[in-house]
Amino acid sequence: MIERVDLERAADFEATRRAVEGVLTRVIHDDAELLRFFSRYTAWNGLFGAGVSSLAGKIARSRRIFLDREVPIVAAADRSVLVASYIFDAAIDEFDDRSTRHRDTHRCLAQALLVGLLAHADTHGPEWLLDADRANAWLDEPDWLRTLCDRVAEGYGRFTPDTAPAIFFSMGYHLGSEVLADQEFSTIDARLNAERPELVRFLEQTRVDVGGEHHEAWKWVRVHSGHGGGAEAMHFDHAVRGVRLAFAYVPAHEHATLRAAVLDGFRAFASDHAAFFASV
Repeated sequence: MIERVDLERAADFEATRRAVEGVLTRVIHDDAELLRFFSRYTAWNGLFGAGVSSLAGKIARSRRIFLDREVPIVAAADRSVLVASYIFDAAIDEFDDRSTRHRDTHRCLAQALLVGLLAHADTHGPEWLLDADRANAWLDEPDWLRTLCDRVAEGYGRFTPDTAPAIFFSMGYHLGSEVLADQEFSTIDARLNAERPELVRFLEQTRVDVGGEHHEAWKWVRVHSGHGGGAEAMHFDHAVRGVRLAFAYVPAHEHATLRAAVLDGFRAFASDHAAFFASV
């Protein structure tokens, strides 16, 4: 079985927090740098919704792996979709946040933040950000970011077989994405509120039309933060329940190998997380 304490032993949570703090210290008072940080951060985060929904499908179709061995009728014994449902829970919010009646995908909310930051630059930031060509050049995704985005897809199981070790590795990657994201969003939310309260208030009061819906520009950060909606913490709890259930439906003699696979997946995400904040 896997508990949070196992993950804390597998990666240095305090070091990851310091990495986030270090980046924020460098960009928080420079509007152009802050915008570029959020552009890269939202680009990286924007792949996790696709990844988690792909992983849920990968688990769901693995009916010969997750079996209730107390049920003698094979056609009634597979529990793959039940296990997958706890992983898919995170995808529900990614594709339509449940906190409003609107169609609020987290990607739309992230884009509303970027547009809100550009709107703030209209009166407070460097004028060159108002030129679309110069802004696009400033926000263009570098090669290292594209590489990390590819690693997100791979971490969530792209091009891997539908075998128990591969699936449990990807579940570990997913656990990492949720637990470390909860920490980093909370840090970002707290620092911006403490050091740029006027910017946060502006973004809270700014509504941005994305895809025909009007979204509050700060909501993307707040809904993920432990100081706001706590979406990442909730998704982590559901993911842990899914992993526990997954272990319940595989043979006990496989548990040690699959536990190692989960921790390997978690370490892979922690490595990608460190690479992002070292490069951004």
